[in-house]
Amino acid sequence: MMDNHSTMTLNHNLYELLSELVLCCDETGRIGYANPAAQRWSAVPLVHQPFQALLTPDTGHKGELFLAAARNASFHHPTPSWELALGTVTEYTTGHFRGYREADHLVIIGQIEPADVGAMQRELMLLTSDLTETQRELRRQNRALQQALNEQRRLLETVQALTAPAAPIWKGVLLLPIVGHLDTSRTAKITRELLKQVSQQRTRYAILDVSGIALIDTSVAKHLLDTTRALRLLGAQTILVGIRPEIAQTMVQLGLHVQEFVIVQSNLQHAVAYVLRHMKEVSR
Repeated sequence: MMDNHSTMTLNHNLYELLSELVLCCDETGRIGYANPAAQRWSAVPLVHQPFQALLTPDTGHKGELFLAAARNASFHHPTPSWELALGTVTEYTTGHFRGYREADHLVIIGQIEPADVGAMQRELMLLTSDLTETQRELRRQNRALQQALNEQRRLLETVQALTAPAAPIWKGVLLLPIVGHLDTSRTAKITRELLKQVSQQRTRYAILDVSGIALIDTSVAKHLLDTTRALRLLGAQTILVGIRPEIAQTMVQLGLHVQEFVIVQSNLQHAVAYVLRHMKEVSR
């Protein structure tokens, strides 16, 4: 009758002839025997190496789970087939492995997929990698866009804050400096606040300093003109200060004759001098 050593030697002799990968490992998964079919998939001798040394780095954890399943399996009830990748991240193939416990060691038997199937999987992995990189790039672009939108929102809030409320500089005289980008929404807000203060303070002169405005489009220019008309109905004279040449040209092209409702001064000093002069004339 053959002892365990003779049986193991006979098994190893049979394993040498198989095209399947055959490995015998201890309880920890350290390889004690690898047949030639298994050794072909490693550049270094597999004996004394952990089973995971045969696998790609990203398959190592799955290999540990496979070993745990093999410890609880038997010759008559081996593990189900596990799909594991052998080789490196860039050069690999796929094998299907079953395992079981035999006495004090684990027996692992694997079968390599045909080359054409492995090639198809590699192409699929490369395609998936390209798609993943594209998705990462799209996420980076989305984050950059979101940051730009947040920055634009903060800038708009800053511009809103830069528009100080109309400040009385004398009794009956209001000064409203306007800076930054002026759109229809912001113009409407400024108009509401200005008309409210003019009504409450019984203002006679409203000085609008627009020297800090970069651009006035058609709708904004018309809105400003409507504001001056409303101020006139409240008994206040509008003095427009700091109109730059390109803005003046826009108003002329639009046919907005602001001189009918507005006193135009080149700078704030001239506007103040105009107000003082007319206030003295009225007080005489």
